[in-house]
Amino acid sequence: MKAASLVLCLSLAYNSYALADESLTTQFKSAYQAYLTAQESAENALPFAEQAYVLGKEVYGPQSNNTANLAVNYANELKNTTKELKAKRYQLFNSAYEILLSNYNATSLELVDSLSGMANSAPSAHSAVDLYDQVIELAEKQNLPKLAADLKISAAKDLAYNYRGSKYRTAQDYLEQADEYYTQNLPENSVERIKADFLVAAFAQGKRQYNKAIERLNRVVNVFDKELSFDHQAELSAHSKLVYLYEKEGRSDEATEHCIAIAKMVPWKEDQEQTPLYREPPEYPMNKAKQRRDGYVQMRFDVSKAGFVENIEVIKSKGGTAFEKEAVKAMEKWRYAPKFENGQAVVASSKVQLDFKIGS
Repeated sequence: MKAASLVLCLSLAYNSYALADESLTTQFKSAYQAYLTAQESAENALPFAEQAYVLGKEVYGPQSNNTANLAVNYANELKNTTKELKAKRYQLFNSAYEILLSNYNATSLELVDSLSGMANSAPSAHSAVDLYDQVIELAEKQNLPKLAADLKISAAKDLAYNYRGSKYRTAQDYLEQADEYYTQNLPENSVERIKADFLVAAFAQGKRQYNKAIERLNRVVNVFDKELSFDHQAELSAHSKLVYLYEKEGRSDEATEHCIAIAKMVPWKEDQEQTPLYREPPEYPMNKAKQRRDGYVQMRFDVSKAGFVENIEVIKSKGGTAFEKEAVKAMEKWRYAPKFENGQAVVASSKVQLDFKIGS
């Protein structure tokens, strides 16, 4: 929703009849332009958004729509990384909402950004649900089912990941409703459907419904293969998740297809440790745990043409053979993207260190 507030703010920023003295106005214009420039270049826009909000509030007054939109812009630059930042985001969105509510009506689309922002930074899951219900109802009353579906996807993701599952059933309901709308009304290769597929797969994986997750992620892969003529991070992510899920199901042959697909998309980097597509952590030897002994095992190994780990060799270790045994046993189950040379998969060597630490 950030783009809508930016456009609205930009369209109003230089046309208000309530401008303050020229010096303050010049400072505001400079801060706001710096904010826009930072946004476009993907740099840190937070300090400029804050400065534009503080100056804009003086320029336009505390009850101006411009001030509300500047508050939304500032809030959007903050992250829910701490309790304090989350509370500050909520306060800014709430301030914008109160201003816009007094200047419009309770069913106006101008309230969407501030309401959805309040929901995303709400102090409790119950409060978040109430706010999401309110903004979704607003979209539905305006006969905007696509917007309502987009808001439901945002609500599902937020409730599932940020409130420790306390509203999981509600989140799943939102997701199912949005997914149904997208499936019936949007083309297969739409960004919205791809995002929904990933979220449905994540929910299914969380409930250990691996086959359902596999089905959705394969749809994403097929869309890229058939409909889109370029490699994309979403396609890479889908392949990677499929390797993990197929291995969890014991379907290594089917995982291999996706190991090779990733290898074709991502060049092998000789100068760094390769990242496994599937890994199982080693068991901590019982006797070492009782003794509270730490250790590590460094290994050299080959990655086969199909991405399997072979020819494991312990090259250095600390803590004894028990650690070595468990490290090798775990490594035998790992999967990698194989190395490609001249369009063909080849066997390649890599190294890894597994650390054994009590409490880690």
